[in-house]
Amino acid sequence: MKQVTLDNKKAAGGERLSFKYIKKRLSFYIMLIPGLLAVFVFSYCTMPGILMAFQDYDFVKGFFGSEWVGFRHIHDIFTMTTYRTAIINTIVLNTVTILISFSLPIIFALLLNEIRDGIAKKSMQTISYLPHFLSWVSIVAITYSLFARDGFINDLRVLLLGQGTERIMFMAQPRNFVPIYIGLYIWQSLGWDSVIYLAAISGVDQQLYEAVKIDGGNRFSQVIHVTLPSILPTIIVLFILKMGTMFADNFDLVFGLQNAYVDFEVISTVVYKSGIKQANYSMATAMGLIQGVFGFILMAAVNVASRKISEVSLW
Repeated sequence: MKQVTLDNKKAAGGERLSFKYIKKRLSFYIMLIPGLLAVFVFSYCTMPGILMAFQDYDFVKGFFGSEWVGFRHIHDIFTMTTYRTAIINTIVLNTVTILISFSLPIIFALLLNEIRDGIAKKSMQTISYLPHFLSWVSIVAITYSLFARDGFINDLRVLLLGQGTERIMFMAQPRNFVPIYIGLYIWQSLGWDSVIYLAAISGVDQQLYEAVKIDGGNRFSQVIHVTLPSILPTIIVLFILKMGTMFADNFDLVFGLQNAYVDFEVISTVVYKSGIKQANYSMATAMGLIQGVFGFILMAAVNVASRKISEVSLW
């Protein structure tokens, strides 16, 4: 700990950018190179493609030969029913998902922290983490099998309600799309999202808990007055990052749950169908641009509000 503190003081004193400092940590900088290259190639080198949002892009003519149309595509997105509906669906779906799924990992982490049996705690953590390592394609396939007309859910209904019970095609009913989406999202992400909260809880000063005990507080009082205030900065930072995904969506899950009876469109599915299937690259790029700009504005606004209210922010 003393060595780490000393290094930090030296770095703060101006040694961070010195050749000696870099040489001492050269292996770490080398490990950064692949990640930096990936970000540069896929995030920065592709930025000129945004020009397609302001052009009637023709693949043969390219960037310089395609006709410049200004903000026509962006205007069409907010006036055409298909694109406007996709934006509204994305906002509604993500709002409901964030409201439900953001708080559950916090509660789950608090509950796990209260388990004193080490084997039971580790077993519960492992079981909750496992869905995170399943692909969405696998999850969607399992879901269709469970909710099929001859699947486990219908078999269970017949067993409980009797042989005359009508079998229901759950996946073919549009009203079931959002509940199934949210349920699958929570099941897949709950355990994994709780990891960072468990790490934050493990760093809480134990003397604070002892002080609450001395004052006569029970375990619930310790959670309210010690645990939650201590991990509040972590919660706020993760909430800010989560709000940046308000205009993003899980393409794999949404597209997988779509079928001949359910056509719930969001931004990513419209971008895919317009850009890939219909070769309307300009409209797809415009939609992606709007998605990124609105997401950044929302995250920046939440960040500013958080800094004024709680003095915790990303920048």
